[in-house]
Amino acid sequence: MNWSRLAAAIVSLAAWAGLIAPSAEAQVRRCLVTASSAASVADYDPFGPTEINIANVAITFTRSNGPGGAKPSIIDMFVKAQSSAANGILLIPTSVVGAGTATGLGQNIFYNTPGPTPNIATPLGNTPVAGVLRWEYTGNNDASDVFTVNFTVKIPANLDLTASSGLLFDIEYGCNGTGGGPPFSERSTAPNAYSLSIHVKSALQASYVGSALDFGEIGDKTTADVLAAPSTYSTPPSGNHVRIVSSGPYKVELSSQNAFRLTYPGGNAGTAVQSVKYKALFLGQTVFNGSAAFAPVTCMRAGVLSAQADLLPIRATLLEGGDGKQVSPDYKDVITVTVSPLDSGVGVDCPGLALPVP
Repeated sequence: MNWSRLAAAIVSLAAWAGLIAPSAEAQVRRCLVTASSAASVADYDPFGPTEINIANVAITFTRSNGPGGAKPSIIDMFVKAQSSAANGILLIPTSVVGAGTATGLGQNIFYNTPGPTPNIATPLGNTPVAGVLRWEYTGNNDASDVFTVNFTVKIPANLDLTASSGLLFDIEYGCNGTGGGPPFSERSTAPNAYSLSIHVKSALQASYVGSALDFGEIGDKTTADVLAAPSTYSTPPSGNHVRIVSSGPYKVELSSQNAFRLTYPGGNAGTAVQSVKYKALFLGQTVFNGSAAFAPVTCMRAGVLSAQADLLPIRATLLEGGDGKQVSPDYKDVITVTVSPLDSGVGVDCPGLALPVP
């Protein structure tokens, strides 16, 4: 007879300073371009099925006079973020307002950090390279110094963004220019051109992976038998776990329906001959009937991609045998693991917590 089956049910949810020798000759910048825009704000569900589009993001570019009236006449540009937290976002220029001609609209010009970027070689060639927006000024007068690029920002579905991200973007550009002497070419950066604040919903997905934590037939086993060979009367040390993906830290709790005692339908878990005691091993803790309650654990962010999932192993070990217990084929208990998303907090590496010895 199968005296005891344990079914698991998961409820989801040194600092150094030195002197730097001055350079022999300071570089004179002639390609003077700044970029600015209004900040954008977006709410993002990392488990949502569709991408988020932020339309009509306007970045305004202003060129200034360099030495002797030098000014850029052609600019090739792309976008980089100041941290890898923005990786995967797309910035697509859709139109330009100003006195000049645009080439390269309708394509993504954002590049991940770190990662390859377009080869903007100076002097610029006759045509821009792929993945670059080119702007050609129509004149060298003050009236043509300002132009505005309208972008659509796309945040793809299931992007692994951290909660409450504040992202800054720079414009990397190269130019050809004239004025103040012979024609010139330069590479430069317009920093802090765009700011995007993303509130990532603190969300997670949790599931139980594995089989019922089954001890098998123990009807003829005494408590002495069980205690003499705890590994024999334990569930497998691997293969059964709680799987979690999350956009932020999360809290894990564990409880038992029958206070870590197996009983049968209609049986009384508080009656010795109608129950079998066991212990549960999870997140570095061992809990059983009469022990302190499971202490909730705050875990570090897992990540939202499948490959980043936290796998938290769970195991159970018998503390009594079935000999002398009321005959029934269906002794069981229900363990509930509750996983709750947190907006903030410093957690521990939960997958790294050792599974206690049976």
